[in-house]
Amino acid sequence: MTIPLGKCISSALRQSNASSSSCELMPLKRNENFTLSIYSFILIACFVVFPTYLLANLKANAKFVVKERLLTHDRRKALSVYKISLDGDGSSADVVSRSIAKDYSYQKLDACISGNARCNGHTECDSIIMDHGTILAVPSLEANHVDAALIHEAAIGKIAGEQLIKLMTLGLDEHEAEDQIISGFLG
Repeated sequence: MTIPLGKCISSALRQSNASSSSCELMPLKRNENFTLSIYSFILIACFVVFPTYLLANLKANAKFVVKERLLTHDRRKALSVYKISLDGDGSSADVVSRSIAKDYSYQKLDACISGNARCNGHTECDSIIMDHGTILAVPSLEANHVDAALIHEAAIGKIAGEQLIKLMTLGLDEHEAEDQIISGFLG
């Protein structure tokens, strides 16, 4: 069974000031997995500061999935905070963020997964920095159980000149080539 966090996330996306969502997840039936999936596709265009806070405590066999796509520009600021506690055997979390910071924008991803049981946790942040943007990725893992399997990955880089040149040799100008790369990265 998959239950999206539509109401919590939708209301968070509509607010220009700090928002907070807190969830405690438990299986609905003893043999049935409970999955929470969040798919955020965010283009920061109208807010000067855009924070997203999500806290989750997962019980046995609960699953938590976040797929965040983020693009900031001008002097916009985006803060994404995910604090996930894997408290039950068989629980798992997968937090994946792909982001691009353009102009003078600022982004911070703070993804913390605590493994307190036999569980699996993964956090990944891949970012492209452009112009004078700033990106801060803060993945953290805390293992409090010998069978907690936790992984984090983070990479921040620029668009490779070879990628631009290849697309430009196919007839695109530099701006169109950049747009294609951004679209593919966030897609």
